[in-house]
Amino acid sequence: MEKIQNLLNQIKIISKKNAEILDATGGRFNMFQVCGVNHYENTHSAIIAEFLNPNGTHGLKSKLLECFIETLGEYFTINTFNCEKSRVRTEHSTEEGRIDILLEDNLNKAVIIENKIYANDQPEQLKRYNRYAQTYKSGYQILYLTLFGDNASEQSGEGISYLSISYKENIINWLEKCVAIASRYPIVRETIIQYINHLKQLTNQDMDTKNKDEITEVLSRIENLRAAQVIFKNYSATYNYIIEKHFNPKMEEFAKQKGLEYHFEKSEELYVKFHFTNSSWLGKLWIGFTFEGNRCHYGLCNNPNIYRISDENRKIIHEHLNKLGINSRKESNWWPFYAHFTNLSLDTWESEIIKSDIFLNDCKEKIEKLLNAMVGIEI
Repeated sequence: MEKIQNLLNQIKIISKKNAEILDATGGRFNMFQVCGVNHYENTHSAIIAEFLNPNGTHGLKSKLLECFIETLGEYFTINTFNCEKSRVRTEHSTEEGRIDILLEDNLNKAVIIENKIYANDQPEQLKRYNRYAQTYKSGYQILYLTLFGDNASEQSGEGISYLSISYKENIINWLEKCVAIASRYPIVRETIIQYINHLKQLTNQDMDTKNKDEITEVLSRIENLRAAQVIFKNYSATYNYIIEKHFNPKMEEFAKQKGLEYHFEKSEELYVKFHFTNSSWLGKLWIGFTFEGNRCHYGLCNNPNIYRISDENRKIIHEHLNKLGINSRKESNWWPFYAHFTNLSLDTWESEIIKSDIFLNDCKEKIEKLLNAMVGIEI
């Protein structure tokens, strides 16, 4: 335990120093985060598309697009894509669905970018886009963009030639080169820097390089590596401990007041997973808070292989939720209604779970609205 405590103290000192540097330089200021850009794919697509657009307001013509292609290097498979004579579209509608970002040149070549910050793949999504892309007889490439370079699901991309790229490496590396290109365009340059900082926060990279190297040096000592290994093995269990202490007793009490049974499943750094049942819903419905496709969501759930809520009741529930101010457009066979909410972070674990009941009260409010929407529904 002494070695573990010693390691934690050393890392804490370095982390504190990094925080002081960020505070002293304004490195925490991030207008993209202030505006809530975090998990909205459409907004990220619009930002990236504007940088790629040769006719964009940045005034750099095709230089940023050329840099993007150069950054992909040998993985970019289209020969002589004409950047100067290209156009960029977002949310491009086709008979096969909406394409997040579509780049076309004047030689009938295309780049299709499917942007997945947190959302799950739609049924056969890349297969459908690939069918559409075959209309570009001179060549095309499909890029699958996620935070960390994940591959598409099998049902979406099986048998399709596509390139997985990430915000963490490909996009940040490209944008860092764009900073130099935009050196004489101060507004554009600073906006790119802001967006890079935002992406580094989303991908857990917002630490000064010197401080990262210092941490690596500390961890490289064998006695510290052994201590770090022990910490790693117990890291996930720590979140369960925090939830059991600060969240579960209060949520269990709330559930009893509402005639529900609370079932805690597990927790990780990004989420807490739990659900509610009652005797009249048993084997049919439950209210769930879960994490899938790198994103938290909650809602009303059923197992369609056992029981499926009627279309009429679905409609009534959605109407009630709309009146309560909840976006109720999302649904699937398993989820008659679901909505996204923000993933947790170390900061929110501290400020909204350990030091306050903000997360608890937010969950309570969501449950209350779901229960109100179900009033009068025969299960």
